[in-house]
Amino acid sequence: MSKTQWYFPNNGGGLAAGFNDSGIDTFKGQRLSALVREIVQNSLDASIDKDQPVTVNFSIISIDKKEAPEVSSLEEHLSLAKETAKKQDLDFAVDFYDAAIKMIKEDEKINFLCIHDSNTTGLTGPVTGPNGAWFALTKGAGLSQKTSTSSLGSFGHGSKAPFANSNVRSLFYLTKIKQDSGHKYRFQGKSILQSHAKSATEMSQGTGFYGKLEGCLPLENDEIPKWAIRTREEFSKNTGTSIFVPHTIFNLGSYKSIAITAIANFFYAIKKGYLIVQVGDFETLTSDNIEEKYHYYKNELDKTFDEVDNEYISECFKAIETIVNCTDKGEQQISKFGRIDWYIRMGEDVDTRSVAIARENGMLITRSAPSLQRFQNLKPFDFFVCVTGEGSETLKNIENPEHNNFAFDRIDNLAKRKDAKRKYEIFASSVRELLKRFAQYTSDDRVTVDELEDLFSEISEIPEEGKGHTERGATIQIADGSYGFKPRPPSDSSLPGDGNPDDLKGRGQRGGERKKRKEGGEKPDKDGKTKIIGPSKPASGSKPKNYMKLENIRMRAKNDSEAYIYFDAPITGNVSISFKKSGEVGNEALNLTLDGKTVNAVDVKLVKGERECVLVKFSERKIDFSVEAEAYEIDN
Repeated sequence: MSKTQWYFPNNGGGLAAGFNDSGIDTFKGQRLSALVREIVQNSLDASIDKDQPVTVNFSIISIDKKEAPEVSSLEEHLSLAKETAKKQDLDFAVDFYDAAIKMIKEDEKINFLCIHDSNTTGLTGPVTGPNGAWFALTKGAGLSQKTSTSSLGSFGHGSKAPFANSNVRSLFYLTKIKQDSGHKYRFQGKSILQSHAKSATEMSQGTGFYGKLEGCLPLENDEIPKWAIRTREEFSKNTGTSIFVPHTIFNLGSYKSIAITAIANFFYAIKKGYLIVQVGDFETLTSDNIEEKYHYYKNELDKTFDEVDNEYISECFKAIETIVNCTDKGEQQISKFGRIDWYIRMGEDVDTRSVAIARENGMLITRSAPSLQRFQNLKPFDFFVCVTGEGSETLKNIENPEHNNFAFDRIDNLAKRKDAKRKYEIFASSVRELLKRFAQYTSDDRVTVDELEDLFSEISEIPEEGKGHTERGATIQIADGSYGFKPRPPSDSSLPGDGNPDDLKGRGQRGGERKKRKEGGEKPDKDGKTKIIGPSKPASGSKPKNYMKLENIRMRAKNDSEAYIYFDAPITGNVSISFKKSGEVGNEALNLTLDGKTVNAVDVKLVKGERECVLVKFSERKIDFSVEAEAYEIDN
């Protein structure tokens, strides 16, 4: 018996694996998107030089089957699996094995989908585990392992994605890693079939390996098939990983589909210079040409591509359009969450209200995130946000296996789940505040009712008779003819909107829970310690940067038009602060008076973490309102 061969270990009387593999089935609906997303994400996470892009190459080659007996020798195990499937009356599994066996027997050439990366560490770690990227990818089942201290991805569920693109459900891994003594190659095959009878008394496990028989260990250096080393080194002789998908479902005509899928999922990463994607000799996507390529492939979407999920790709392209043709963009540091970079697009060509979210590596995750799907009283918009740093790690922890949405119950630890929810809601609330600033209707806008959205949303409880409620209730009466509505019964209370002036108590005297609220920090001295350094004078033609919504605002009136404004400083440096009336429906901008002149903002110098106080004079004759404040960072 050869010491190098395919081997499906005995299951030792344990569980028998069936033909249906949930990890593979998960990705069948979006085979190509899942493949590209999983492979590229893991390559980005294993980057060596963060100042240089990671390069990922997708190519299709043909090899004479005599040169690759590693593939032909699968026939024996496919036949054994077929016989077991017959006994289990699994007709669909028998059909798969018949097609796979026929392909191995009759095809003189083996078509491989080859995926290579460079500027990556390769699959490091011990070959026998229990940790490390090599062990997680080749031997792990649902095992996630960070590939670097800043890793975003894993080799858990996603490691099954390439198997869905092989007609024989098998792969070969080749990696080149750096060691103290130099460089080393590792090579191993992996096949996911099903448990099958090896003898009258022995059943195999469902997964087999090609390599050294003893311990199912990988081949190294000179033991590795020459075709694999040659193909890898034609791309790069540096460290990195190659994945070979034998008898792939793709062909040379799939190159355009691969390019479209790479653009849809990783446009932002390519644009920012994190990534270069090569598609054989057909296409190279770089930061210099990615916008041009996007426009070209956007016009190709109406054509039929068998491998492309057109609906999903179209949604991704809407987010790309927002990045390319944004009406505004910026960055923001969200307290207790992290930094976000955002783009917003509004105008007549936008007819939806959507938020697209990407994590730090630039891969688009979702356009239907929790708490960011319904937006009332906002104009149509399209919004793209990339979350970095600590916030990106939070999103990673709640990301589903398909990497296309978030689910909090993926975190088993209740305390950690609660913390993730809290941080996510801070993020979602900040996004909504940004959207409100740009897309909220004003009195100057003509509001068009979109599919009765305003009529049937925000339903309150049924009004009590005679209580003077002005909101509608949960019961709506609709008549197809005239209907006599009864007028409200008279009430002793004065109703808003009756044309008569009302004397209302101040906000602090209108009931409440009678609980003392926290002040949000120590108050500075009554004269204020934060000095105004002048009216806001942004540089001509420049756009404000680093927008911030000031938190923990308190206002104390000095007289009818002057007030002390207390708040927490979000950064250290000079900022321009503007104020708005705080209201339930709209936010009216407030003008200020400085040195006898009317201004709409003032510049101040802040120290991060300090409780600041600034004395401002409003142009309003009487301070009978509460305020919100926002700031932009300005040059010193």
